[in-house]
Amino acid sequence: MIKIYISQASPWLRLLSKFIIQMKIAIFIIFITCLNVSAKVFSQEKLSLDLKNVKLEKALQIIEKQSGYRFVYSPTEGPFNKLVSIKTSQAPLEEVMQSLLSGTALNFNVRENNLITILASDKFNQDLIIRGVVKDETNTGLPGVTVAVKGVKGLAVSTDGEGRFSLKVPENAILVFSAIGYISVEVPASESLINVQLKPANNNLDEVVIQAYGTTTKRKTTSAISTLDMNAVASIPVASINDAIAGRAQGVIVTTNSGSPGTKSTISIRGGGTPLFVIDNVIRSANDFANINPNDIETYSILKDAAATALYGVSAANGVILVTTKKGKEGTVNINYAFNQVFSQPTLFPNKLSSYDQRSAINTLYAAEGKSPYTSPADLEKYRTGSDPLNFPNTDWRALTMKNFAPEMRHDLSISSGTKLLTYYGGLSYYDQGTILKTDKNYNRRATYRLNTSSDLEKANLKVVTAFDGYVESNSQPSVSFSNLYSHIQNKQPTFQAYNEFGLPSINTPDNPVVELDPKSGYNRRSSRVFNGNLSLEYSAHFLEGLKFKLNGNYNTINSEGKIWNYFAPSYANGSKTAIPGPAPTLTGSSSSGNTLTLQGYITYNKTFGDHSIDFTGVYEQQQFKTSGLNVSRVGYQLISDQFIAGPTENQTINIFDGSNNLITGEAESARAAYIGRISYSFKNRYSLEASLRRDGSDLFVPGKQWGTFYALSGSYMLSDETFMKGLKEKHILDYLKLRGSYGKTGNSDNIGRFLYVAGYRVASIGYVMDGKPVQGTSEPSALPSINYSWQTIKSRNIGIDMASLNNRLNTSVDYFYTRTTGFVTSDPQFAETLGIGLPPINFTAGAIRKEGVEFNVNWNSKVSELTYKVGLNFTYFNTLNERSTLDDDATLRNPFTRVSGQETRFLVDDSGRPILGLINNGFYTTNRELLNGARRVSSTDVVAGDLRYQDLNGDGKIDDNDRVRIGNNTFPRINFGLTVDLGYKGFSFSAVMQGSGNRDRYIGDVVQGANPVSLLTYQFQQDYWRTDNQDALFPRAVSTSSVNGGNNFARSDFWLIQSKYLRLKYVQLGYDFKHSLLKKSKFQQLRLFVSGTNLLTSSKSQDYFIDPESDPNNYGYPVQRTFALGVSAGF
Repeated sequence: MIKIYISQASPWLRLLSKFIIQMKIAIFIIFITCLNVSAKVFSQEKLSLDLKNVKLEKALQIIEKQSGYRFVYSPTEGPFNKLVSIKTSQAPLEEVMQSLLSGTALNFNVRENNLITILASDKFNQDLIIRGVVKDETNTGLPGVTVAVKGVKGLAVSTDGEGRFSLKVPENAILVFSAIGYISVEVPASESLINVQLKPANNNLDEVVIQAYGTTTKRKTTSAISTLDMNAVASIPVASINDAIAGRAQGVIVTTNSGSPGTKSTISIRGGGTPLFVIDNVIRSANDFANINPNDIETYSILKDAAATALYGVSAANGVILVTTKKGKEGTVNINYAFNQVFSQPTLFPNKLSSYDQRSAINTLYAAEGKSPYTSPADLEKYRTGSDPLNFPNTDWRALTMKNFAPEMRHDLSISSGTKLLTYYGGLSYYDQGTILKTDKNYNRRATYRLNTSSDLEKANLKVVTAFDGYVESNSQPSVSFSNLYSHIQNKQPTFQAYNEFGLPSINTPDNPVVELDPKSGYNRRSSRVFNGNLSLEYSAHFLEGLKFKLNGNYNTINSEGKIWNYFAPSYANGSKTAIPGPAPTLTGSSSSGNTLTLQGYITYNKTFGDHSIDFTGVYEQQQFKTSGLNVSRVGYQLISDQFIAGPTENQTINIFDGSNNLITGEAESARAAYIGRISYSFKNRYSLEASLRRDGSDLFVPGKQWGTFYALSGSYMLSDETFMKGLKEKHILDYLKLRGSYGKTGNSDNIGRFLYVAGYRVASIGYVMDGKPVQGTSEPSALPSINYSWQTIKSRNIGIDMASLNNRLNTSVDYFYTRTTGFVTSDPQFAETLGIGLPPINFTAGAIRKEGVEFNVNWNSKVSELTYKVGLNFTYFNTLNERSTLDDDATLRNPFTRVSGQETRFLVDDSGRPILGLINNGFYTTNRELLNGARRVSSTDVVAGDLRYQDLNGDGKIDDNDRVRIGNNTFPRINFGLTVDLGYKGFSFSAVMQGSGNRDRYIGDVVQGANPVSLLTYQFQQDYWRTDNQDALFPRAVSTSSVNGGNNFARSDFWLIQSKYLRLKYVQLGYDFKHSLLKKSKFQQLRLFVSGTNLLTSSKSQDYFIDPESDPNNYGYPVQRTFALGVSAGF
């Protein structure tokens, strides 16, 4: 019953075959579901009733249960509480209805699909058929717009792919046109043809906002939630959705430190760790989220403060990225296809010196130091002329191993449609990413699929939603890995030989990239298959309006395989065609699987009482995780075959006790459970309050401490709705102004091992042979157990302001945030680690990290004639501080130059996690006075002009280790910003994103800071070293060996730190939609051609050293890529 309230090849082929099987299973399940959804015709149905003194409304409900009829009426427009009595046997509908409505001013009308409307008699007139088209500001038809009769639920349709609609309505009806992102319009149904133009809702306060376990509106939001317009993001031809959002939202920091195929960019919210990723209200892995097809996403929300994230408990300590995927809509079939051809290349690649230039520069250094030439004049001439390339090569390693561009390709296809009974959305995507290397063996390939259906069983007040998605991904790279191979190409000297005189790979060059890239060399292959299935049942209670019950079950499974064949193609000596094999091959294989079962039970209730409205959400959630894995390795192959059972090893046996051949297996399971509640209250939509509570249980902790309680309180005040603000609103000086604030406590269980409260043991993996018999290794305690630890605690507060002015063209949002984390789980410092075993864990109550910052965004949306434009600026600043660190002992705490406590987090650290200590430089020595009068480094000798000067921090007249302090702080940028521009004009569209960050420190590494002339003079930019005619140099004077001045210039110091702040043209796209010209009368919804690029321009100090500002901090590895793309998209 409906009540109406007037006021409201190869392994790849195997992966593909499994993908097809999973799709068949999904389609079969959907088919079975659809069999249960059928419509029956009851036009001749007879009714038998025996009712006495029941309410009219109750009588109608009983008829609905006995028949296929559905009633549409407004409880406020008739005596539906009137008591009626009726007794019939096989009576026709007309007779029953006339009896029930006798003595009232009501009448009824039977419509299509057994829908019966009940209205006051004076409101019944002849029905009209209304047709028309709904368009946007550019006169393009808008699909999916809801056209409804105001006050009559059930009388509604959606526009088709071209914006057309047709609806049979009562005379004098009011039509309501509504769509997400547009301002709703009401039009009287006074004519048979109605055309409507919808305007974008720049700040529609009633716009739906997705939040944890539900929805709210922009007006009622009390927490810090940012949203992204997926129309601006989905068409970007990037490897992952993570890449597409860079620079588009305040508080969201995207880092791309490698362009290696298959590598995903990382996301941080307000400088925290990895956020929680949620797809359609189900928690998913970071990789699942990164692989989602952007074209399948309907909404994208970023939940940042405790009020927004508390309902997700411990998993949401670093914020939440929440997306919903597209669903089908009633109407015609819509098909969309997009293709992108992408070409990529490194953003930077340092030009090397030629062999002749490098050896000449080294000779100059030797001459300045009074030494004999490093390379004789005769040999130097051979380098110059290339007369003896075999013995005096000038190898261009980049040209031998790398192409100019790496190819990428992406296909996206979706189809959606539906009826009143069943709607569906299906999507397929295929992405093929090649490499810059001169081989077709290396790639990353991914196929994704999604099928969402929704069945609305109105008679049963039940909605059935199913969702199936997954992906198959495979990656192949050299056995030495992309990172190592690229570093070998980048750093190999031109004087090394690539081939012998017969064109065969030379054995004279260690880590020869030509050999490593040879098709006969080994490989490193990985593949993964993910399947996710979801079933949701939602029941709307007929006995209490606004009350809903929902059950949701989700099953996720992943299977991964890996295989590394560590084999090198043969090399050859000079003058020989005889192959020299590399070391005996090794083979490593791995296999893992895991599944997650999530069960959720919801109860929601929302109700409006005059000026008051309440919303309640209660959820019980439990998750169970199971994983298993197998890892096996074998060494010493005599037969060149990448199979574990292929022939004997070098010693003719597989000896599991020799430490080289390994078989490792493991299984694990864990569980979580939670009770979740949220209640919201709003008065006049002006004052809003919200409270949430989550009781979280985890098996990570000892019984008795497994449950944690987390909460949040928040509120908002729509100041612009006050009467004294009326004048400002009418003049559009201030269209709206909202204040909001929140406080909450969440937990964290990251990096906490399992079963730390149980005494464990470990068995040595290496055994022994005694008396000719193998003996397994001994066992020993693994760590001391403890029951004195539980949840880490994070308390946070947030204050925000949202406002709009100038007729909603100018929009601004500002937030201040503060968090403090305590109770880190760490080793108990009262125990000395003298037993060689792990120490017991505790909550380190003295330790704390606090973070605070500010973020804002400003957007301007407007239109001049037929030109629409949007400009946005977003900015984020945060700072984190170690109040007290577990790394500091009492002695270290007393030294402000070396301690971690009281300092910023994410500083430069060494391999042990301690801060890097170094000297503070004062530039270069330039005069004899500076050499004679200043403090000198004790271990330095023969220091001259052009060498580095250092500060005597402790004032003892000498430079030694006592002058070393902590160097390098912000390895993660504290300031991040983005500028977005979107233009539209007569079918043309232009979009650009500028993205950048403030300073972060990085150590440029041994590649540039080499201690010998061969490494010091590898690249052309390294020629910028100090000389008398080049005193404003990038580097100190070059020396032949570090012993020349006692290693003065190569001591660890802040001189070798560089600032990696940058400004980058992250993305630009220019397109044209032929629907606006050649195809106006065609069946195309769109036919768009576009060109785009990423990382096209960059400004950064790090580029002086040919280091991309976003690249790996170690300055090695596969480079960040610049891309160029040509694409086409079509909609039917």
